[in-house]
Amino acid sequence: MYSVALLALSGLLISYSTGSSRSVPPVHCQLSGTITGLGHRPVIFRYQQQGVAHADTVRATNDRFRYTARPSDDGLIELVIDRTQWTTFWYEPGRLQVSGNAATPHQLLITGTPNNDVLTQYNQQIEWPFEEKVQQGLRAGQSTVPLRQQRVQKSLDFVGKHLASQAAAEILLWQTRYDDTQLSTYQALYNQLPKSVQTTVQGREIAQRLIILRDMPVVGRTASNFTMPDTAGVATTLSSYQGRYVLLDFWGHWCGPCLRAMPTVSALHRQYGQQVAFLGVAAESPRDRQPWLRAIRQHQPAWPQLSELAGDESPVLTAYNITAFPTYLLLDPKGVVIMRTSDLTEVQKTMAGLSLK
Repeated sequence: MYSVALLALSGLLISYSTGSSRSVPPVHCQLSGTITGLGHRPVIFRYQQQGVAHADTVRATNDRFRYTARPSDDGLIELVIDRTQWTTFWYEPGRLQVSGNAATPHQLLITGTPNNDVLTQYNQQIEWPFEEKVQQGLRAGQSTVPLRQQRVQKSLDFVGKHLASQAAAEILLWQTRYDDTQLSTYQALYNQLPKSVQTTVQGREIAQRLIILRDMPVVGRTASNFTMPDTAGVATTLSSYQGRYVLLDFWGHWCGPCLRAMPTVSALHRQYGQQVAFLGVAAESPRDRQPWLRAIRQHQPAWPQLSELAGDESPVLTAYNITAFPTYLLLDPKGVVIMRTSDLTEVQKTMAGLSLK
């Protein structure tokens, strides 16, 4: 009886505390979710702490779950109910409500704190509608370039209206990775961010991205020199090809479009290989060396293949701002970029228009 009475009293105290209008704001990030169709499936929360990846799992009961989040390095956590799709939310003290449908795990509504409200508003108004239109266009075989340009502009307009939000800084950061053509706009928006946002993880990364975008090899600019090992570990230096046209093919063994393009690139090499030096530059991590070599053996490109085997930390890929694969750069004999594209058709047209002797 005594223990029961204590439990009952605890329940009363908890009920009173959470119901009081003068209660202390929560110090934890607490999620309460109801996702239609979730049933009793596990819900996974992925995040990084001090550079180490973590994954917490809770099991839903009749579509419902609760979770107390832990701080992450960049403030972001992925809520995963399908390993190929997820919704990102912010670690922020407060009580978050999660709703949606298990059939669309990348479109969950997560609200209840300032940054999460801003991010959900952005997703509902811009990201999700545009992504659906892009997918429809791809299925119909239509060009999605106009849609993507509209999404960038609307995203930047949204950032301009929410400058005090760290969530807006994250959106701006993604735009700097997504579109490398609007440096002046990015710089202007960054300058308007309050210092409290500029000093966040996102703010510091934006500052770094602005430097990369300012210095990256674009059409009309000389490509920065680099030295990188080939498949045998022999160092190859870009400047050793000065005096010739050079086609840089940035790819990866994991990149489906890159592999599908390989036969066409091989045909270009057979046609122009005497006048144009081809160099494959692969984005691979140290553990990817063997899959990279297998892809080379399978597709048999007849030109040098290079990789730093440094993954996302590759200095060359960072300096060249390679964020889409494949990416092709064509350099003239002086090392000046005359074409930068991910469109293989553009590569074919540009090379066909060269005055090659």
